Amino acid sequence: REKLLLALRRQGVRRWVPAQLVRDAILHCNWRIERATGMESGLLGLCDAEARAVRVPVDFRQRLRVPETATAVMNETLAHELGHIRLHARQMVEQTIKKRVWEREADDYARVFLVPLVTLMTRFPMRKLLEAETPPQRWAQLLRLACEFRVTGWFLADTLEMYGLARIEPTRRRVELLPRAHELARRFAFARLA
Repeated sequence: REKLLLALRRQGVRRWVPAQLVRDAILHCNWRIERATGMESGLLGLCDAEARAVRVPVDFRQRLRVPETATAVMNETLAHELGHIRLHARQMVEQTIKKRVWEREADDYARVFLVPLVTLMTRFPMRKLLEAETPPQRWAQLLRLACEFRVTGWFLADTLEMYGLARIEPTRRRVELLPRAHELARRFAFARLA
């Protein structure tokens, strides 16, 4: 991730939010992004390694339960496909069977790409999330963070869990912060002062 972002910076691509870089990152890998028809109804994106193309359905927005989240979901989808490009492209060409573990790895790559831990821990809404006392306040701060990173609340919740910072009950919109979140916040706050 860092090497890819450094290469983009050298090309003059400068944006604060990683979601703004995901398209450039795919193009930098010498892949195309195409709108496609006839994709399976449940698919939001497809990595075609032989054609070196990421395909997104033309009716992407209509496939979503909440069409208003289309921009954030597109960022997540493209980052997931970038994960396949960076982690699995060679194996995808060589093997006819797609491995189930690849999807989880691409999801994790997308989370790390779009919401880097250091950046997350140094954002003001993260500090407010750590200070929030009630579940509605925590959930509101989680959504603010999601907006800042240009991802959905559910994606950010999964990211917090992946980093071991929180346990989330999405149906009840409960965020339980874990000790590691406060520990990292103290560490990064100290680093900012130094």
